[in-house]
Amino acid sequence: MEVILLERIEKLGQMGDVVNVKTGFARNYLLPQNKALRKTKQNLSRFEFPNELS
Repeated sequence: MEVILLERIEKLGQMGDVVNVKTGFARNYLLPQNKALRKTKQNLSRFEFPNELS
């Protein structure tokens, strides 16, 4: 299952990273403790920032 991390998780990634984890780990640990969101178009849009270099 692909999730978007909402905080730094040791040995997994930084906030905003999209990582692939086992379904049970996401369902039983990351999602209930609000440490991650499921990867969906709507959730990905929260972490997209407009290009400010122009």
